[in-house]
Amino acid sequence: METSTLTTTSTTNELESLRREFGRYKEIPEKYEEVILTVLSHYPELKDTCIRFQLKDEHPVPYGTAPSLKTIFSKPAEREYIVTIREQADYPTFYALFRNLTPDAQKAVIAHEIAHVVQYNTCDKAELMKFMLFYLLPEFKEKIEKAADMEAIIHGFGQELLEHAIYLRTIPGYVEERPEINRNYLRPAEIADYLPEI
Repeated sequence: METSTLTTTSTTNELESLRREFGRYKEIPEKYEEVILTVLSHYPELKDTCIRFQLKDEHPVPYGTAPSLKTIFSKPAEREYIVTIREQADYPTFYALFRNLTPDAQKAVIAHEIAHVVQYNTCDKAELMKFMLFYLLPEFKEKIEKAADMEAIIHGFGQELLEHAIYLRTIPGYVEERPEINRNYLRPAEIADYLPEI
């Protein structure tokens, strides 16, 4: 009983520490707070960046990131970014929802989405507008999504990204419904090539 109490206290203290250091300027759903703050701790360059993680029942994809429309014309330091996490979906997308992933796969998703914030934050106003327009082009979208996967790997989430990439491809019918999974994102074998030898 005493060990359990110590573990709970330790976890609470760690979470509070993460909140203080990496939770500033962030709006995070309580049920995903630990996972999101853990990932944010690997992106210290975004400590002072406004990011709002919002849950929605409807969204075109299970998870996505974009600059807030109200700050899209602001300087990078004054922008807000929105990471949308879809909470409801029919089969097969249901199984790809954030809430149905393992904690490690959830970390992979957040690491990838936050990598987009890093990408957007390097753009001035004109570059960001061009970025958003070019994202509609298939070749540019593929380049950006694979670069976000690489950013997640560089920030220490390669193994988690591999788990997520494999899992999505085990959901019957999911890749057929979203063929861009194989086109725009790193495949498991490609991710494994970047991981250190075990």
